[in-house]
Amino acid sequence: DMAKALMGQRVACLSGNAYSQYCVVEAAMCLPLGDYSAEDGASAFVNPMTALGFIETAKMDGQNAILHTVGASNLGQMLTRICNEDGIDLVNIVRKQDQVELLRQMGSAHVVNSSDDDFMDQLRSAIDDTGAFYGFDPIGGGKTVDTVFKAMERVAAGKMTEYSRYGSNQHKRMFIYGRLDPGPTILSRSYGFGWSLSGWLLFPFIQSAGMETVGRMRKRVLENLTTTFASLYKKRVDLEEMLAKEAVTDYREMKTGEKYLVMPWK
Repeated sequence: DMAKALMGQRVACLSGNAYSQYCVVEAAMCLPLGDYSAEDGASAFVNPMTALGFIETAKMDGQNAILHTVGASNLGQMLTRICNEDGIDLVNIVRKQDQVELLRQMGSAHVVNSSDDDFMDQLRSAIDDTGAFYGFDPIGGGKTVDTVFKAMERVAAGKMTEYSRYGSNQHKRMFIYGRLDPGPTILSRSYGFGWSLSGWLLFPFIQSAGMETVGRMRKRVLENLTTTFASLYKKRVDLEEMLAKEAVTDYREMKTGEKYLVMPWK
């Protein structure tokens, strides 16, 4: 019945083989676009549903504050808007001053710049102000998660009334949801034993969240596709242009805020 209801409609979907002319997907993985254009719908599924999935995951765990390590990305900007709307405290980590200014203009109260000399002080202060001992990271490799855990533990240790060789009892949790850095995830384990690191992917979340939750998320995306969940693109290319050396070199760098939109029939 769900599949029949979608017949003749333009949809956004999560397929795994989106560069083919035809593909078969479960009806639950399709988002009917209504009057929205195909361009509006190109980023209507993965980023919006992922950002909302973070919020739902945090709420399920009783959290009212979260941390995000790539705050100025398209997804990060969506997350900032959602947190503003839902009254959830958000700590954003960025790499450049113009990204700090961008997020502050969007209403983000806690933006820290990893390029600043006092980055760790900024990060600890933001975590202390918000209670964000729970976060999401798309970088994966390197020491980003390790740095966040250290800052979280420093904040928690500062509130301890007596010393413990095992660190604080404050549980610190991070989720890795991407591999912007394909290298190994480096953990120094210098933050006690009260921490956990897990993977997070959209499709398994959708399968476990239940149809009521997923339906509510889809409805919110459709109602706010060009506002809360709007995406910006650096360049629009067809399939031939997508394979040009300059384009490949550019988008493979995966720079913040520089997405390409592929338009096969441009």
